[in-house]
Amino acid sequence: MVKILHMADLHLDSPFSLKSADAAAASRQMLRGTFTSAVLYARTAGIDLVLMPGDIFDTGFAARDTLALLKSEFEKNPGIKFIISPGNHDPYRAESPWAKTDFPDNVFIFRSSSLSKISFDDLNTDVYGWAFTDEYMSVDPLAVKPRLDPSRINILCAHCELDGPVGGRYCSISKAELENAGFDFAALGHIHKGTEGANRIGRTYYAYSGCLEGRSFDECGQKSALVAELDKQNGSLKTDFKVRSFTQRRFEIIEADVSGCEDTPSVINAVNSAVRNAHAGNEASVRVLLRGAIPADLVLSEAFITGSIIGVRYAEVVDLTEPTLDFDKYAAEPGIRGAFCRAMLPKLTEGSEKDRLIAAKALKAGLDALNGRG
Repeated sequence: MVKILHMADLHLDSPFSLKSADAAAASRQMLRGTFTSAVLYARTAGIDLVLMPGDIFDTGFAARDTLALLKSEFEKNPGIKFIISPGNHDPYRAESPWAKTDFPDNVFIFRSSSLSKISFDDLNTDVYGWAFTDEYMSVDPLAVKPRLDPSRINILCAHCELDGPVGGRYCSISKAELENAGFDFAALGHIHKGTEGANRIGRTYYAYSGCLEGRSFDECGQKSALVAELDKQNGSLKTDFKVRSFTQRRFEIIEADVSGCEDTPSVINAVNSAVRNAHAGNEASVRVLLRGAIPADLVLSEAFITGSIIGVRYAEVVDLTEPTLDFDKYAAEPGIRGAFCRAMLPKLTEGSEKDRLIAAKALKAGLDALNGRG
């Protein structure tokens, strides 16, 4: 039996360019801490292979302290074999950290865009894989079916886009090709949303572990790694897959329906109720989307509402509400306000959602100005 920890897309040197220098440094340190927690788990759980299919770094280069951390974690765990398949963010090139760093003997790195094999006789296991050697990879390493030994556990560790466009830029392979190749398990990287365990096509199990730690609101939810146990006796495979999270901080987008709220305190109550119902927790960063219809003369301060959200690590608010108006009353007015409302009505009911939201904000601002609150 072989015990596996599959984790990908660490992006340890993410720039976090939209944050302050101190906040960016703290976020990078958090990513590193999540990685060390995963390696500590691997040691205590008796993991044999740590499969890392790409984008360990965020660019083709890496900071000196990041490389020192990797080397240290690898060296502290000589009983674990670390298998690395460089991806589009950390391709294997002559000047890359993968080529220029003296890693310990328990680290195995794929170096070619062609399919190759690393054998571990003590585990009765062969691990196949390839490397991005540039930012883009249009070749198909599975175009030729590999010759696998059916008596051994056959694993693919690779950075790729499964069922991506033919000839795509990020190593597109089809599910049909993957099934035809005949691997027992394919540990994949590149897609940051994990498969929530392992899927199966034909006799092959496959999984994207997803990223180990979310970095922004486009990587929401609990992130994780995959723990797998594979055993093959007389050609018959037994498997066990479990999702394991090491996340220190997660991002969540929460919708709060504030329809009918007549004042700011009632909006804040609705927002905090939505956050509680989402079970975000104090480690979460939340973006709350305010939706629904509220009185046109109710002016919402996103900053004030944000400061009133409790029980989370970080919060921000986006006002997507629409105004409630007696349009017949306003439109019947002979003055400027009536003309303004008549002109705005089509914009509130036509076009895209984005266009309608812009019109709603414009209507609120215009009425505030006409009513002497601007």
